[in-house]
Amino acid sequence: MIPKEAREKANIRPGDKVEVKVTKEGIVILPLKKGSTESFKGLVKGKLTLKELDKLYAEKS
Repeated sequence: MIPKEAREKANIRPGDKVEVKVTKEGIVILPLKKGSTESFKGLVKGKLTLKELDKLYAEKS
């Protein structure tokens, strides 16, 4: 488990996917960027066209 303080500093929430790298200095844990559609998971009900989804993603970025 990643300590709460470290998760907060890295903006990682429980359940987020991370990348783990082993380096000479130790282990590095990096948050994986969410895809454009995954970042809206749970925010929109119903069906959207690709154009509508692109518009939402552009507004969020």
